[in-house]
Amino acid sequence: MRDLAIKFTSYAHYILSREWAREGSHLPALVCIAPDIAQERRMQRVAQVCLAHASGLVLWTTTDVPLHKQGPLAPIWLEGIAQPNHTLQTRGFTQTKLV
Repeated sequence: MRDLAIKFTSYAHYILSREWAREGSHLPALVCIAPDIAQERRMQRVAQVCLAHASGLVLWTTTDVPLHKQGPLAPIWLEGIAQPNHTLQTRGFTQTKLV
């Protein structure tokens, strides 16, 4: 969990620094692939805490097996919005407006 917290804290720093805006880009979505469902859930929980202040960031997660069996465009993604007390638990891959 500590390694995940370090990783997501680094992502939060990048988002909050607005470095992505200086590059002339839109706020990026974060896509994570876990080896199994338990790790995917841990990622979601840690991201929820570490990215709580990264307003508008959308997190998509999936696991290794459906990614390799169905491909990245299949409805295999779990969407989580990194804001306190707000997580969408839906599988799919829809266009998300980033605010």
